[in-house]
Amino acid sequence: MEKHLVFVYGTLRKGGSNDHYLEKAVCVEEKCYTEGQLYDTGWGYPALVVESGKWVTGELYEITHDELKHLDRLEDYEESGTNNLYDRIVAKIRTPDGELEALLYIMKKKEKHFLPIPENDWLKYLNK
Repeated sequence: MEKHLVFVYGTLRKGGSNDHYLEKAVCVEEKCYTEGQLYDTGWGYPALVVESGKWVTGELYEITHDELKHLDRLEDYEESGTNNLYDRIVAKIRTPDGELEALLYIMKKKEKHFLPIPENDWLKYLNK
């Protein structure tokens, strides 16, 4: 069975509103990082925009191909789609044991009303 690594930084993290999507997935690392900036979209979920020199806190999961398809639907991502809300890319993830590559959903277009999350940690931001 084909497996994928995916980095999650928002509602899919443990304690997030969509964490049930990953309840059967294997958590590889609970605290890891990827380069970028998180924004509060004002729509109940964050957006990650790739920016160098800034680090976003997230979790790393090993998921099945079926689980990936469920995440694609949640993230409004369709392979070769022209109207996707997010792009799915391969990114470098920093873990305590070194660097890995994983799938990551990034926002295609940063809207003017998006607010930067200074600490780059969605769950910490929600629990202020």
